[in-house]
Amino acid sequence: MAELVLGVMALAATLYAVLGGADFGAGLIEPFVRERDRRRIEVAIAPVWEANHVWLVLLATLAFVAFPRVYAVASTYLHIPLLLVLLGIVARGSAFTFRHYDPEPGPHVHGYTLAFRTGSLLTPLFLGITLAALAYGRLDTDPTRSFYEAYVAPWNTWFGWATGLFTCGLFAFLGAALLAAENARHAGTLPYLRLARRAHLAAIALGAHVFVAAWFERLPWLARLVRSPVALACMATATLLVPVIAYGFSHGHPWVVRVAAGAQTSSILAGFFAGQYPALIRMSSTDLTVGATAAPAPTLRALLWAVFVGLCAIVPGTVYLIRVYKSPTSSAEKR
Repeated sequence: MAELVLGVMALAATLYAVLGGADFGAGLIEPFVRERDRRRIEVAIAPVWEANHVWLVLLATLAFVAFPRVYAVASTYLHIPLLLVLLGIVARGSAFTFRHYDPEPGPHVHGYTLAFRTGSLLTPLFLGITLAALAYGRLDTDPTRSFYEAYVAPWNTWFGWATGLFTCGLFAFLGAALLAAENARHAGTLPYLRLARRAHLAAIALGAHVFVAAWFERLPWLARLVRSPVALACMATATLLVPVIAYGFSHGHPWVVRVAAGAQTSSILAGFFAGQYPALIRMSSTDLTVGATAAPAPTLRALLWAVFVGLCAIVPGTVYLIRVYKSPTSSAEKR
């Protein structure tokens, strides 16, 4: 049952990375588009951007109930990057709401835009840094350590910053793919092709930088990843999807781009954690594994029933919301 809950957590993390990542990426690429295209970004992410956070809430709730020790260690010793993630979410959401719905933004519009872009950068950057810290192996619950050793050193690493920057690059590409798919023409190549190519190349280069950092810092995570058939298969899948995405852009197939970009992101996330399994957090002493940190069986059983009932309400509501606000008629009215 612990592994089944872990599977639901992986699904929630994947959905947040794909759907929420595209919305954060739209904010990341906003400085690189023309003024008239910024309205298209608002149309592309409004109003479903807020609904994507349900997957992050689900992920945190499952970790709190099913793996309480993992939740306690991560939220205590990684509270600085996690706080910056939450601040980015709040700043971005507030700024987007005020900028989009304020009838008289006036002199505040520049402040809204700055907060929106800053939040769009902070959250993916420190999400990646947090994920890297879970795999790095510097976390230690020793109470005699200094503040820096306990709360900063575990995430302030070359590998951590490289992973954070890669997350930003990947989300920026997802944002470009979302913008292109939302504004697809009836024939010909998809729009924003040059922007998407640059974002994709940046993500690939930053992904290579992650492996370089892991190799130079001699991370055990890298050695486990190259020995894991599942991780290698995921990385190979992500690589093979690069020409598929290029084909979708060049031949004007928005759904090919959507599906391939989502599958690529899912493969990268699955490959990252496949090299980690069965550990949920790599510690400097004893790793926190799935079996050692799981809640009692009755708790897991009740949790799975609650998740099943909740998803029966969340999934249809989310699908209906997307269908209503992403229909051709609705999108035309917003433009």
